Amino acid sequence: MTKVRSRSKHTQSNGKSGPTATSSATSAGQGDQAATTTLTTKDANGGGALRVDSDGNAIFPVQKRPPMYIAIRTFFKVCLHTFYANVEVEGTENIPPTGPAILVANHSNSLTDAIAVLSTVPSKSRKMLRMTAKDTFWHTASPFGYIIRNVGTVPIKRRKDYNGEKVDNSHSMDALTESLGTGSCVCLYPEGISRYNSQMAPFKAGVAMIASDALTRYKDQPGFNLTLLPASINYLHREKFRSDVLVTYHSPIVLTPQQDPELTSTDKQVRQEAITKLTTLLENTVRSNLLDAQDWRTVRIGHVARKIYAGQLGTRISLGQYVRLTAKFVTAFGAHAKMMQEESSSGGGEGAGSGSRRGSLQTQDESMLNAAMSETTLHTGLETRRSKESSEFIQKLARDLEAYQNELDFYLLKDYRITQGKPPATVLLSKLFQRLLLACLLAVISIPGLVLWAPVFLAAKYQEKKIREKGPLEDNLDEIAQYKLLVATMFLPLIWGFWVLMTFPFALITAPGIIILMWLTIRWLEDLVHNAKSMLSLLRLLFIAEETMDSLREKRLDLAKRVQEFAVDALNLPEDPEDLIAENKVHKQSAGWLGHLSKSYFSIKRRRRKDWNEVMRLHDISNYDQ
Repeated sequence: MTKVRSRSKHTQSNGKSGPTATSSATSAGQGDQAATTTLTTKDANGGGALRVDSDGNAIFPVQKRPPMYIAIRTFFKVCLHTFYANVEVEGTENIPPTGPAILVANHSNSLTDAIAVLSTVPSKSRKMLRMTAKDTFWHTASPFGYIIRNVGTVPIKRRKDYNGEKVDNSHSMDALTESLGTGSCVCLYPEGISRYNSQMAPFKAGVAMIASDALTRYKDQPGFNLTLLPASINYLHREKFRSDVLVTYHSPIVLTPQQDPELTSTDKQVRQEAITKLTTLLENTVRSNLLDAQDWRTVRIGHVARKIYAGQLGTRISLGQYVRLTAKFVTAFGAHAKMMQEESSSGGGEGAGSGSRRGSLQTQDESMLNAAMSETTLHTGLETRRSKESSEFIQKLARDLEAYQNELDFYLLKDYRITQGKPPATVLLSKLFQRLLLACLLAVISIPGLVLWAPVFLAAKYQEKKIREKGPLEDNLDEIAQYKLLVATMFLPLIWGFWVLMTFPFALITAPGIIILMWLTIRWLEDLVHNAKSMLSLLRLLFIAEETMDSLREKRLDLAKRVQEFAVDALNLPEDPEDLIAENKVHKQSAGWLGHLSKSYFSIKRRRRKDWNEVMRLHDISNYDQ
């Protein structure tokens, strides 16, 4: 059996090795924390010398970043934080600063995934990453192709690009293995291709095979170890402007030739079994922190359940907590749907195991057990019910949650409006008037910047329409964000240059002024759109019948009781959702009166949000394109 060791955050942050096997998880390159010996060894290229620390780990030199890499990484970071309103990153302390490493991530948003990874790995955590990309970027002339080719990216052939024919990637695999031998960190996507789907595709064995090849090739090199760093990338609405992104770096898996001999075995069967087990471990780890279900309907129902259970928390919990909380419901409903399908096809069901565990939404390692826990707790958490009763309870709850959200969408109302009830007409009219005044102000001050942005918005919308029309959404929708970024990359320098030339006598003022104006315009437009959305909601409340509101409130109260029971008994969530706020380690206190003013009214950096999952639309996006 392949033995893999995870480096815990406690061990890493304190520089102390854990018990037994975890002692080998000390990050290669932490020479300031461990005394080095005089033992030297040739590096992977046959030249130079590598030091070995007191634990026997090879110490690789910190790689120098080419100027092009620094420029492109900075550019990508600006792109990511402009397109997405919130980019939350977890687990950066798990990233090894030096030494051979493979960053393993899910692939659901085409080139934007690479942008997300490059932008969220801090330079202090890792100086440089080597990416992989489809080899078609080497055969076509495009801005993205030029960028990709000049940052040390390794081309990978995909069957999809060669009419499904078998392709030879042996040269690329050799290049990746050699790169690991020099202490590089390589980013790979084991799903193979990017796609728009509610469920992550099964991992291919390529990453584990490369790890096996690297361990075999360098097994005689003293102190050689290889770190695998799983990463989960969550886009709440990947193609929507100013939506949210969560990137989670999990605890690393450290492999060594001495302690993982199965991966270097000359017995093909033993080696293949080890590769399969390692691939499964990586897949389960990455999947553990994703909103992952067999269909988009289940994801939608999970969002509704989370909203009813803890919607009042809003952004008082971190984006990571929000995703993990939603994932608990999604996984539970998905496991039940899968169980029902298996029973209907085979005439009976099988147990999913035994035992459950109460965990913390903030703990990343706990999320690895979400899938297994959810399937298990459907049997153990509701053990007071008969199996048939439990199944009917969950099935009816899912149907009623979906029906409730359909009604909210029809009336263009948010869930919290139902809990608050219908205010008097005078109150609604007063709020409408206030929002109308604010909308007029925001619209007026946005006009100059909107003129600058207009070509970008129109071209991006046209490109999105073309992508949606060219084929199945699963094959194309993941490319929308990529092409929107490409459109902005092409247009913005031209727009900026044109207006700087037009105002040349004042270029020293207009050059930075145009950039500031365009950014402020995005912020004003965000507030304008959400203010207009609130006005539409108030208008709906003004004209909606009391009987309709009473009916929605009764349905909501009934759902709240059942969701609470399901959350506490089946998912081991706290009875009081407010307890989750204490786990929010991302929240930062406002600094001084300026911070409090920014929080209470207007923030230049980002919009004040009541809840995650908001986008720049006049209505809430509760459905997913299918």
